[in-house]
Amino acid sequence: MITQTYKERVATDLFDRISSIKLNGHEAEIVSKERNGASVVVLTKRIEDEKKVEHVAIYDELGEVITERYSAVDVSNNRSLDFRFTFEVTD
Repeated sequence: MITQTYKERVATDLFDRISSIKLNGHEAEIVSKERNGASVVVLTKRIEDEKKVEHVAIYDELGEVITERYSAVDVSNNRSLDFRFTFEVTD
């Protein structure tokens, strides 16, 4: 069984490593990054003028991908986007 202390240690490591988010290869500003117990939540600033969401990725301090998603989502005119990533360390 994985202890709560260990889960929180893993969440702290992830929290410390998250350094940037990119949407379609362009930096998306991180406006908040919070760790609560074994949970990490990251939120980007609203992004204007994107017509399509094709790739979203979170990078560590070395520029390596932590997680990424590919899609083909069209964005309506006059819409802005923000992204929230939630990580929960579990057993």
